[in-house]
Amino acid sequence: MTQPPPAHLPPLLRKLHVLREEVGAASVRIIDTILASPEEFLRWTIADLSAISNSSEATVVRLVQGLGFKSYQDFKLKLSRTLASSEREGTAASIQPFDPPEQVLHKVFEASLMSLRDTLEHLEPEAFVKVTEVLAQARRIELVGMGSSGWVAQDAHQRFLRLGLLCGVHTDPDAIVSVCALLEPADVLLAISWSGNRPEVLHAAKLARDNGAQVILLSGLGRSPLARIAHHTLTVSAPDSPYRREGVASRLAQLCLLDSLVAALHVMGEPFSSRRIQKMEQALKKSQERR
Repeated sequence: MTQPPPAHLPPLLRKLHVLREEVGAASVRIIDTILASPEEFLRWTIADLSAISNSSEATVVRLVQGLGFKSYQDFKLKLSRTLASSEREGTAASIQPFDPPEQVLHKVFEASLMSLRDTLEHLEPEAFVKVTEVLAQARRIELVGMGSSGWVAQDAHQRFLRLGLLCGVHTDPDAIVSVCALLEPADVLLAISWSGNRPEVLHAAKLARDNGAQVILLSGLGRSPLARIAHHTLTVSAPDSPYRREGVASRLAQLCLLDSLVAALHVMGEPFSSRRIQKMEQALKKSQERR
């Protein structure tokens, strides 16, 4: 299984780290050269990088374009800004032994903000648009997740229901497998898994895909087994910390991404979305008044 990128890497270098598992040997040499000396790389021309990595200039250009950049200089400029920003934020947000409580408070909030910025930095806009379209066209959406990912799935389920979408949520392994075994081509499975390697969710996603259903994955960085099965993948970034093992930063990034999906679906469904929400709120208000 592919190892996740080191937590200390800024988002653009993490993207390179993930990409190295999907490209040829020459491109891997280029990526490894950049990862080994990112600051020095900023001073190199295409010819320099080609010579140092023992690859062709054409391979360098293809790699840069594969990352979504128009030119080599555009890539270097973006990396320069990312490195400068990450150096400032990383120093400010890294919790150290014997930090006083008020400093820990400040660093936790800074790290959470950095997680959101990192996620937005490397998220592919085209992938987000496609996922929104798939969800909007789905007959039924089934959300699945286990552990902390299950909490995120339950929150998303409540938000989808408010839009009037036909959906269910499942956090029990047997329930996850059972519902995915019955999905059909008009249905969508939205699997939430930070690691992307939960065996139960992996098995369920295979069942859903074999049945013709669209599989969407919300996970952390890395080319995971679930990402290889999913039709569409949205990844979030949340560097780990020995003082923050509970994954709050990752859940925050996942919740914000799901909130963005809900908002986009709301806009796409107007004016019917707002009418549905208003109708639901009126029904809930009458129900509460009867109690």
